[in-house]
Amino acid sequence: MGNHVESEKALRYIAQLDDARCSGRWIDVPELCRKIEKHAPHRQCLTKTARSEVQIAKYSIQRPSTASSTASSGLSNIVPALLTAIEEEGDHVQDAFQATVCLAWLHYVLEEPGLALARLPNDLAAVATKMQEAAPTSWTRTCIVKGSFLKGSSHEKTGSIEEAVTTFSSILPWLSSKPIASETPQFRMWAEHLLVRLCHLSDQSSEVGNYTDLTDALQAYRFWAKYWETTAKGGGTEGVSAAKYRRLAWKAYYDTLSTMLRHDVPYEVESVSTDFATEKPAALSQSRLHQRAELKKVETIYESLLLKETHFPKANETNTEIEKWVDAAMDNWRIFCGPTWTDADLGAGGKEAVGRCMLDILYRAATKTFHSTQILRHLFTVHASLADFDLAFKAYDSYVDIITRGKDRAEKSGEQDVGIDNDSTILLTSAEAIRTLCRFGSRPESEKALEIGQTIEKWLEQIDHVNSSASEAGTVRSIETIVAPRSLAAAYYAIGISLAQWARFTYEADARAGIQAKAISYLHKSLAPKLEESNNLEVLYALALVLAETRDIPGSIKAVKKALSLATKQKSSMSADGVISPGYTTEFGRERKLIPFWHLLALLLTARSEFAPAEQACEAAFEQFGDPTILFGRDDTEAFRSEHLNQVSGKSGRSLGIVDQMERFEKSAILEIKMTQLALVETVEGSAAAVDGCDELLALYARLFGDPAAEKAQEKSTAITATMAPPKSAVGTIRGSIFRSKGTVKSPPKHHTARKSSVASSIKSATATQTTHAPTIEVTDENANDSAKEHHHHHLLPYRHREDHSGVQRSSSKLQKRSANSLRRRSELDGQQEPEVPELPGGVANSTPNRNSTVRSRSARRSSVASSNRRSESNERSLRPIAHNLPQNAEPPPVGHAYQPPKQDVRLPAPFPNPGYIPPEPHFSKIQERRHKVSLLTSVWLFICGLYTRADMHDDARDAVAEAYKLVEAFEAEIAHESSTSKAFAERGWGGGKSVEDLWGDVYATRGELLLAQDLKHDARVDFERAVLHSPDHPAAIVGLSNILLDIYCQVIPLERKPVLSIPIHSSPPAVDSITNPSDSPTAYLTAHTPSAENQLSPPELTRLAARDRAFGLLSILTKRGLGWDYSEAWAALARAYEESGQLDKTREVLWWCVELEDTHPVRSWKNVTLGGFAL
Repeated sequence: MGNHVESEKALRYIAQLDDARCSGRWIDVPELCRKIEKHAPHRQCLTKTARSEVQIAKYSIQRPSTASSTASSGLSNIVPALLTAIEEEGDHVQDAFQATVCLAWLHYVLEEPGLALARLPNDLAAVATKMQEAAPTSWTRTCIVKGSFLKGSSHEKTGSIEEAVTTFSSILPWLSSKPIASETPQFRMWAEHLLVRLCHLSDQSSEVGNYTDLTDALQAYRFWAKYWETTAKGGGTEGVSAAKYRRLAWKAYYDTLSTMLRHDVPYEVESVSTDFATEKPAALSQSRLHQRAELKKVETIYESLLLKETHFPKANETNTEIEKWVDAAMDNWRIFCGPTWTDADLGAGGKEAVGRCMLDILYRAATKTFHSTQILRHLFTVHASLADFDLAFKAYDSYVDIITRGKDRAEKSGEQDVGIDNDSTILLTSAEAIRTLCRFGSRPESEKALEIGQTIEKWLEQIDHVNSSASEAGTVRSIETIVAPRSLAAAYYAIGISLAQWARFTYEADARAGIQAKAISYLHKSLAPKLEESNNLEVLYALALVLAETRDIPGSIKAVKKALSLATKQKSSMSADGVISPGYTTEFGRERKLIPFWHLLALLLTARSEFAPAEQACEAAFEQFGDPTILFGRDDTEAFRSEHLNQVSGKSGRSLGIVDQMERFEKSAILEIKMTQLALVETVEGSAAAVDGCDELLALYARLFGDPAAEKAQEKSTAITATMAPPKSAVGTIRGSIFRSKGTVKSPPKHHTARKSSVASSIKSATATQTTHAPTIEVTDENANDSAKEHHHHHLLPYRHREDHSGVQRSSSKLQKRSANSLRRRSELDGQQEPEVPELPGGVANSTPNRNSTVRSRSARRSSVASSNRRSESNERSLRPIAHNLPQNAEPPPVGHAYQPPKQDVRLPAPFPNPGYIPPEPHFSKIQERRHKVSLLTSVWLFICGLYTRADMHDDARDAVAEAYKLVEAFEAEIAHESSTSKAFAERGWGGGKSVEDLWGDVYATRGELLLAQDLKHDARVDFERAVLHSPDHPAAIVGLSNILLDIYCQVIPLERKPVLSIPIHSSPPAVDSITNPSDSPTAYLTAHTPSAENQLSPPELTRLAARDRAFGLLSILTKRGLGWDYSEAWAALARAYEESGQLDKTREVLWWCVELEDTHPVRSWKNVTLGGFAL
């Protein structure tokens, strides 16, 4: 054919045709083709292609329901004409290309993908580059995108997924060469089709994602996001199905980002946002901020599309996509709020803000579901994590209500309700509810936990009943074959701890032994081998503790030793919160879980008077971490004293240790072990030796929690001015001098003097900056995370390794070295016996890779852990054999699992949490966190006061109790500022700590004991009365007051104190010195508490009888309640009351009970092991 020159009119009509095709105005195309055929008859290929496209577009709209065979055959007739036009076209390459793409489109809509592939060029990206040189028309550009989509989709239909991904991806560089917003509607439509399919095929959470590299997948998704923003949020694609595909593209984007998050895949930031990459110290945090922001953006878009396009379900329908979306969002929430992410990684608001956003997602999802037990379960989980326990248990109560009704219907009809959670999930959720109540609640919560435990028992009975009704005669299966074994183990565990917890609080003394026996029975059931949880640490801890409280010391030691053995390290385990916790590993997670076991073992050994092994058990709790710097971190000797200089130079005052990752309850357990060590020293060497460790105890508290007074001052300083930095450290209520002056210290024995001199010299050599007279301890901030601190931490650690390795390796701390030697001597005197402390395995018994004794840097340790968590090169890993619910030789293998063990794709989330995982504690309010810290520091000061009191250092003891008084007084003012009601002072709230009234009870009771030690019984009585007034069930106060009342009855002391007696309490606060007021005399006190005016004239004998009867009443009530049923001092005082009343048989019975209690009495209470009760 020769060259033809189109007229102006022909060019105008050709341009109009191009515009009509690009805009999708197919109705205008035939008329324009007629005009072109008139004015440019040589453009036959162009007009035939355009007319064919009209027919194909019309057929596509009718497909598939209304398409007829006639229309299909009519399309087939187009093929020869198009082939002829392509062959005859020699002048206009673009017309031939358009015809080729049209022909491929025809084969595509006729379900002939193989022919479509045969018609299209092999490399459309090269064609696009070549066409770009010849100024392609708008429809030619559209045909390039259209052809790429048709070729890739045809590959996909023929099963060539990899070729489809390659085809789709190859055109992306050409697409990005020009802004899509300026392109035509048809161009945007076909580009959207292409990008949507590429997004689906790039989903890294599905099998098709294997054909796409992660980097290429992210590039495709980000290009899709840009397209979405530039095309007015997806406008330009027709049909409801197109909206669904767009939504699913966003879902694939979200699933890919979620997969990266769950498997710790390194995140690649977009090239436009890599300015921060030059800042190496903040690179990880900045990368995570970008990762969180991108995931949140995709999450918001997908959620809005999902809620917009989803209707409320009918009664017989379920919105499955909504529930799957909620599950995916919850999985990401667990990771963001888990131990691997920090508040700094998440931006403003930190983990709490992420939790609040998750709540919004759940409540919005609830508007598109009807009575979804899944969403109610997630609401319970997230509310509990945010310490919104009231709302959490409202959601749980609604959950239980729906479940109960469904089970009642199933029991009557014999058919399971598919709309509710399965039995395994129900049991796990209820187990977590009981665990939360027992760990963070008090008596009312314990009562609710008991009710939930009874509900679980009812459910288990219903499962048995429904199973027996649905099964044929002679083929009834056990409950273990219906419910997942581990879920059943968690249910038994939850029932056990609910009973054990209630035994502590019940007022029915006669029922307590039966409740404890039932709890032990359920805990043994949970450890049954057939339930696959025989080595569960949580269950073993609860069993050991309840056995200890029932005085079964050998059985408790056996349970503890099993937990400390290597069996619990090798076996996989699932905690009761399996629904809540993901399958991730916490650094040194198993060792952190074993800290309460070592402490409990030490107390159990003291109950058998084996003090040397008990001291070794305390040390083993720390030695299992290896070098002390791993647990506590170490000071940077090159750091500046100025925080500003440290920040500028990038230096840190202290490297972080494992304690900086611990939750508050875990830190409390470490502090309690230190207090037990001091109690052991006091038992073996006397109180005078134990008081030397008080400065270490206070320094340890400062390392773990900081100083509450300094925190309060820091908050006030921040509120006053944002430019003035708060004080870096402060010396508030924590004082290293312990207020001991030389005049108040008793002269120790000679061997004590020699030992102290040697200890002092060793301390000087270890800590050159520590003074010998009044060392000052500078405390850290609230989280102990400040990078610049002035003091060194080797003197804060509970122990330090000795430089020489002669003999057994032991700590060089002055407390532990002294106590260890003396305990060893005591053990030799008592006779050679095998220690009860299990030896640590070779090296250190860590669940993470062993670390040598050399101190490693923090970064190296983190990198090793991070690398172990990343995806392995292989996509498979071995799993345990499939659970057949019966012995594997009793039934044939399940379908699809002919070979054992099966394999699992590592990209899938682990079904059960790792035994080394420690779930994070809820985000409590600031006042609750401060309550916990103040309560713990108050108990430390009162413990120190007790040591000084028993060492006859009364002035120092008085100073210690005065510090505790100041703490409680300041905290009471804070509570009054929040709420001035009496209920606010009497309630302890959730999450550990004590109420203000209980704290006052502790302070006054301890001061009463101090006065008793000074033989000031009348003054002690006043403090005991105040303690009972604040805390009516305070054991120590009731026992102290009752003994004084019995002394009055026996005429050991007079009814009133002598007027000439002066009480040397000059350093106490003014409110404490009110006992010197004449109006507070015993006479005025006694007459004020008499029931009637006539009793004011009663003779001394009646007053003494009243004192005896009051003591008897107080002790009788105390020994029946949870606080005093195993308090031997209370029973001894009650025996005395019986004796003074002439009831010798009762006296004998009570005294024998006292003997039984004392035979198994530890050096400190069992309740001091952990704050969470029986929940580890």
